[in-house]
Amino acid sequence: MKKLRVAFIGMAHVHVHTMSHDFIKYPDEIELVGIADYPPYTEEESELRRKLNYPTDFEFKIWDDYRELLAQDIDIAVLTTDIKDHARATEEILAMGINVIVEKPMALDMADAKRMYRAAKRSTAELIINWPIAWFPAFNKAKELADSGAVGDVLRVHYRSPSTRGPYKLNEYTPEELSKLWWYRRERGGGSICDYAGYGCVLATWFTGKVAKRVSGFKKNFFLPFSDVEDYSAFTIDFGDSIGLIEGSWSTMNNGEIATGPVIYGTEGVIVADRFDPAVKVYRDLIPYKPSPSPNEVHETQPTENMLAKNIIDHYTDGVPLHELLTLDFNMRAMAAFDAGRRSCESGMIENTIDPFQG
Repeated sequence: MKKLRVAFIGMAHVHVHTMSHDFIKYPDEIELVGIADYPPYTEEESELRRKLNYPTDFEFKIWDDYRELLAQDIDIAVLTTDIKDHARATEEILAMGINVIVEKPMALDMADAKRMYRAAKRSTAELIINWPIAWFPAFNKAKELADSGAVGDVLRVHYRSPSTRGPYKLNEYTPEELSKLWWYRRERGGGSICDYAGYGCVLATWFTGKVAKRVSGFKKNFFLPFSDVEDYSAFTIDFGDSIGLIEGSWSTMNNGEIATGPVIYGTEGVIVADRFDPAVKVYRDLIPYKPSPSPNEVHETQPTENMLAKNIIDHYTDGVPLHELLTLDFNMRAMAAFDAGRRSCESGMIENTIDPFQG
């Protein structure tokens, strides 16, 4: 079997670490050809990106020119640029007939998402969007239970980001250093909305099985006086006969026993999942004004090796379908909520969604 030749394009994303380490677990199926940063960037910015994001515990060749790297008979390009560059880089690489995996979220707005969608439709190659939550066993079990009707019809989906103060520990770097990173620059896709609210939009779209109709959102900056990005956001997503309530936060302490979610409220019960708890709980007893009863069902889940690299290998060697959260059409539907939520945070108004497949 021919090895899949994989290149990383961009050193801007902290997930270079986790993704590259996932791929190197399969040396018989995957060859990591190298990584190259994606311009424009200053020498100082590139040096800081390497310091923060480049894995140093295995041999990973750095190429000076990303186009030279892409010319090395590459099968798959993993895009780990800043979010603003997703559309431009995706168009360029798909036009070369190279499959593209974009690290979440898909795009900064619906206009960029549609550029990427059209580029994929023109190309012989495939566009894939990786969401790390696709590989959480508890989340997949919760989806299985919801789809089986375990709690009746889904009415509400709640999700909040876990305890975090952002992608980097604020006390370990100076504001001057952080301000040079795209994570803290609004025009490049920085901030908690793009980092964490996107997860909530994906989960709400996934569990309801619908495209959002309108979104109300707002944002705050509590801890980042040196930056023009938000470190907190909240969206209320209207799916018609169901809603999503999500928080994307870089200003969250540990929350004790409160689950991060997704928490799925149905007509006949509640499903509670959490990224840090392998057990998925189902509650069906309604006892008004009393403490919550014990769960009616507890479904234990186990860690799985079916991470991104394994799904990609199976997909390209044996035709196994991609996880739904990685597929292009699903991500276009999720972008409807994400895009409207970002616009609402700016306008202060409830924003209608844009049809992801028209225009």
